[in-house]
Amino acid sequence: MNVDPGLEHPLAGPRPETSLWSENFALTFNDPARRVSMLYSIGTWYHDTSVWREMFAVTLPDGRIVVGRNFGRNTQGSVVSAALSRYEIIEAGKNVALSYDGPVWNHSFQDLMQHEAYAGKTKRLVLDLTFEAVAPVWNMHGGHGKDRTGIAGSMHIEQLGRCRGTLRLDDSELKIQDAVSCRDHSRGPRDLANYRNHCWINGVFDDGTGFHLYFFKVHHIEGAALSIATVIRDNVHHPATIEHVEFADGPDEFGKLHTITLRSTLGDMKIEIKEVLSTIPTRMSAPFNPAMGIVKDPHGLMFDEAIRVEWNGTSGFGWSERGFSKQPIA
Repeated sequence: MNVDPGLEHPLAGPRPETSLWSENFALTFNDPARRVSMLYSIGTWYHDTSVWREMFAVTLPDGRIVVGRNFGRNTQGSVVSAALSRYEIIEAGKNVALSYDGPVWNHSFQDLMQHEAYAGKTKRLVLDLTFEAVAPVWNMHGGHGKDRTGIAGSMHIEQLGRCRGTLRLDDSELKIQDAVSCRDHSRGPRDLANYRNHCWINGVFDDGTGFHLYFFKVHHIEGAALSIATVIRDNVHHPATIEHVEFADGPDEFGKLHTITLRSTLGDMKIEIKEVLSTIPTRMSAPFNPAMGIVKDPHGLMFDEAIRVEWNGTSGFGWSERGFSKQPIA
């Protein structure tokens, strides 16, 4: 599972002056036994790429969602950090660690469907997680040259794994054990102005088979601007085509069950999303600067969801992120 550390670590030294260039890391986990999930995202700020924006949401067993968002300049070497979080590449291609200690805002899902987060009373969240890989890194852009989006980054890697650790909110503590997880890292221009739809979906089944897919549509291109996938079996990636995928096209499509069909040398793989365990609504703006919750101005909207999946009689769990914008984002 070894991978070039240059693809893992944040870019050292001067960053490109390319318009809207950014670097981003993400980590998700889905712990269905405890009904807890998390989306963590950290990336450079478009005005000054020495500044990083950390953002995350944790869904809790009672349905509440705690969120945090900060800016800072603490990234160096193998550690990515804005202000209060610390995302560290422990061993390239194998392990990362995430910690956080600080204030979070406490919302209901209904709150976030009505307004942006980050208002009202705060709680203290102490988070300490480790990610351990269960599959080799997928180098999504490795040699295919098919990305016409201007959004997905010129470099993009991601990996399936398991998360373990603790989550303490004020005086209440939860143990995270063997949660299905995915992490990614991308660099390059990220221009959301013509964004239309995307699906970023991944998962692992009980027999160890895994998959990743990324699909994008943009307003000025007919058909798919990016359509790429992989199926993983016995620690080997099998490049796949996306034969069927279903978009979210409106603010009422959270929690929707849907199907995916991937085709590889292993044959057709029809994946059913059988249950949505949690939903995190996130708005997108141009230049790229996402935030939790919905605002009324024209923005893109995406739903990040912890999911239960089935394929060929085998169960599994994963993550589904589906987004849309009815018009170009101003």
